[in-house]
Amino acid sequence: MPRRLLLLSYYYPPTPSVGGVRAAGLAKYLPRFGWEATVITPAVAGRSGTGAGTSGAAHLVETADRDTARRLKQLIGLQPDAALKDLAAGGHAAPPTARAGRSAAIELVKALVAFPDAHRAWARLAADAAAGAAARAAAQAAGRGKQGTRPFDAILATSPPHSVHLGAARAARATGLPWVADLRDLWSTDRNSVAPAWRKRLESRLERRTFATASALVTVSEPLAAELRTLYPAIPAHAIPNGFDPELRGLASGPSKDFVLTHTGTFYQGRRDPSLLFDALASLLAAGRLPKERVKVRLYARHEPWVAAMAEARGLAGVVEILPWAPREEALLAQQQSQGLLLLHWGGEREAGVFTGKIFEYLAARRPILLIGGGEGVLADLLRETGAGVRATTQPELEAALSGWWDEYARDGAVRWRGDDDAVDRYSQVRMAERFARVLEEAAGRV
Repeated sequence: MPRRLLLLSYYYPPTPSVGGVRAAGLAKYLPRFGWEATVITPAVAGRSGTGAGTSGAAHLVETADRDTARRLKQLIGLQPDAALKDLAAGGHAAPPTARAGRSAAIELVKALVAFPDAHRAWARLAADAAAGAAARAAAQAAGRGKQGTRPFDAILATSPPHSVHLGAARAARATGLPWVADLRDLWSTDRNSVAPAWRKRLESRLERRTFATASALVTVSEPLAAELRTLYPAIPAHAIPNGFDPELRGLASGPSKDFVLTHTGTFYQGRRDPSLLFDALASLLAAGRLPKERVKVRLYARHEPWVAAMAEARGLAGVVEILPWAPREEALLAQQQSQGLLLLHWGGEREAGVFTGKIFEYLAARRPILLIGGGEGVLADLLRETGAGVRATTQPELEAALSGWWDEYARDGAVRWRGDDDAVDRYSQVRMAERFARVLEEAAGRV
């Protein structure tokens, strides 16, 4: 008989978030390893269907939603569905990082009104829903004459938002179940947080109190897991990367006949900087090493007028196309139809342990990957391990990689995939679920 899991995730398909992808992969593939998930998540429109956005979960418990930031934006007349940082960008053509004053003001407002984040009120709803699901399952078991059996075996909460762990800890107290905290980004020591120091100190205290009852911690890479082990030496900490769904391979029969290079994903308010890419493209076009009429670079992104302005300033208006975000299955199809895939990384020592969720979709596409920028770390290691692509950190390196792809395409009609499929498969959601199952077994066994 399978063990049963309460999985708390604020993001879940069809919500377009890497957090939803991770949670859905667990719900879909954990049953192969003896665990059946009941997912606790806010209700959203469009969750029915059989496409890439569906859950695959046997059980789904939807709650109401409580979003402090959304309510605040509505009160002051801002677009409620847009991120505050994106609203700070507005229609400006300059990179958002250049508007530090406005961004700092927004971070101060967030620090004051949303602690630890805008979804703390939802965490309470999630905890109550989880406890209610456990009580109903216990009543059903008693009705079948199985008093004393545990209707669930563990709780798993995946963040961000990090307040979901408050809900998991509350549900664990109510049910007596062990719980595991999964941090796709670290909490109080998050690399990308620009919160004021006083706010980080408060978050650190709340984090320590919350994790005091956790049976295990999980994060997405070994460097981040090592950091958690330093912070919490008494709690087992595991590294389990995100993964791709193997069933979403083969959406395209192969790359298109055109020389199309694709980037999908957010620019993170300018921290992903395409200037090196644009400089290399402009140089290659000016030298005649790339034919302008045959090269297309497609960037699927949120509204980013500064990216368009940057491309136009380098004479790339006919080469670089900035397309709106597409539904996930459409984005996956675009990746699989491309000659090559572009991945911008801001890099640096602080990013050494940070995977971007997009890299796993790129692996599934089986198209060559070009990692632009960044330093040594888990992304560079992954490309070396899998043979799925190369990294370029300087303009000469980038020009050599792009012109090499073009030469191969012009000669053979396609840029060849050189990845090691066995190594790539280690990053599937199946393997991700298998690793989580081992962590959950250990947690359940200690109770």
